Amino acid sequence: MKIAVHTDAAGRPVSLYEDGVIHLYEGGGDRWSKIGEFAFALPDGASIPLVRGLVERVAASLNDCRTLISGDRNGYIYSLLGQEMGFSCWTSEGSVDDQLAMVARRQSEMTAGQGASACATAACASSGCGGRKAPACGPDVEVPPPEDLGGGRLRVDVAAVMRRLPGLNSRQILIPVLEGGAFSEIEVICDHLPRWFAARIAQLGLEYTSETLPGVGVVATVTRPAVQ
Repeated sequence: MKIAVHTDAAGRPVSLYEDGVIHLYEGGGDRWSKIGEFAFALPDGASIPLVRGLVERVAASLNDCRTLISGDRNGYIYSLLGQEMGFSCWTSEGSVDDQLAMVARRQSEMTAGQGASACATAACASSGCGGRKAPACGPDVEVPPPEDLGGGRLRVDVAAVMRRLPGLNSRQILIPVLEGGAFSEIEVICDHLPRWFAARIAQLGLEYTSETLPGVGVVATVTRPAVQ
């Protein structure tokens, strides 16, 4: 497994909005080796396109690593990483070795739990939600179900789920719900729509509209096409 850690000069995890160094580690359990590092800093007054370009270069530099430990998980950079680029972003304290072991363990637990997500989503949509253990089709882990608004309408607050369960990304949260089938409408709330969202909606034969609400973010409403 590979994990990236963004730290300051003293080796403490810091936000990507602060100057620091991104270290890339590979290993598992209590055995980790650093296989690379590079400086990362945002220029003062950087525009959105410039920030996006810098983040895309970071993702490319990390190759197949999609797990990041830093001092924050909020803001545009983290939305790009988590919702568009498939990163699992974590905050952690303690020595780097302890952080790597803890995040690797939690990441493995999250990955193991994904097999239960689709089953939990389907069960929730058909019989109501309230937080439950996953059915027998997957490991016995707590799965965050969509909010049941009644009448086949569901709501998924992507940002809220990612705050509660660091390590999940937008694909892991949304795709099981979108592919679950048992809904008439899904309301998706996020900082901004993931880059993959429109293409997957089209692949599934669904439609969506979106609007930006002050203090809320982007709200997308996913529906099924009207039968001609």
